[in-house]
Amino acid sequence: MPSLYGVTAAGTSVNVDANARKLLGDGAAGVGPYTSFGTPQLQALKIVSATINFTTTPTIVGSNLSLAVRGLQDLAEIYYVGKPTATGANQFIALVNITKTDTNDGYGASSTFAGGYENIEDSIRGALGTAEDDITVTEVALTGLTFA
Repeated sequence: MPSLYGVTAAGTSVNVDANARKLLGDGAAGVGPYTSFGTPQLQALKIVSATINFTTTPTIVGSNLSLAVRGLQDLAEIYYVGKPTATGANQFIALVNITKTDTNDGYGASSTFAGGYENIEDSIRGALGTAEDDITVTEVALTGLTFA
């Protein structure tokens, strides 16, 4: 689709450049990260397991990584799944658009009932068949070249 910024129509100039091209950050005082582009708002989630190794044959059907991704897909549209690591912790990063409200009434490892991802944790845990408190999901942000 061609850009319609600064279009001249019937002798009048319509200029929406000034406001339409601003980056409005999601953070305090409008500072990044920047996710408002008229597209689904993505969140970066870090999925950590206390016992499951996501790096074990991740590309085969039924691998730990594929099961975890299927569990995550129950509650979110997935746009990207990072390479899993077992260094320090069994974990991977996913960029998602959460399509269902997390009611915070699950039984995951971060059962805080206030802003957590308990239902997502439960969904992933159920797909993997692990213990109630094995999966922890936290939101992270891309800062520079790393997720923190």
